[in-house]
Amino acid sequence: MSGGQTNHQKLKNVFEEYRSYLASIKDVLPEKIVEFEAEYSLHDSKIKKIFCSFKNKEVILEFLGWNLNLEHQIYYTLIFSGVTKFKQTLPQQEYVESELGDLGYWEIESINSEIEVRMLFASGAEFNITFKEFSFITKNIKA
Repeated sequence: MSGGQTNHQKLKNVFEEYRSYLASIKDVLPEKIVEFEAEYSLHDSKIKKIFCSFKNKEVILEFLGWNLNLEHQIYYTLIFSGVTKFKQTLPQQEYVESELGDLGYWEIESINSEIEVRMLFASGAEFNITFKEFSFITKNIKA
């Protein structure tokens, strides 16, 4: 075995770097997004509804997902306010089997006085939302 890092170690380092970055911008993030990041996860969630109100500068996304430990299902409603951009890049393949697939990854970045969330789905679809405020609603799903 070589002395280099394994893929697992590299991935762990990437997540640690991201957590460190997130902690460094915590003071400029909306309080509710910090709370969401600490208590919930969108990993392996499926998008169920997308609502945009350009007049109100609002994007609402609904996901069927899991709790932080991936033990039970939760229905998430995410509300992005003060939205200045909502870019959707749909899968580039000619045929996509079902929906957009699971949400594999989401990241948050502070850009000037706005916040950007980037979401990457298993199908290759991507959402980028630039916004100022965030809130969420969760509903536990009974088995």
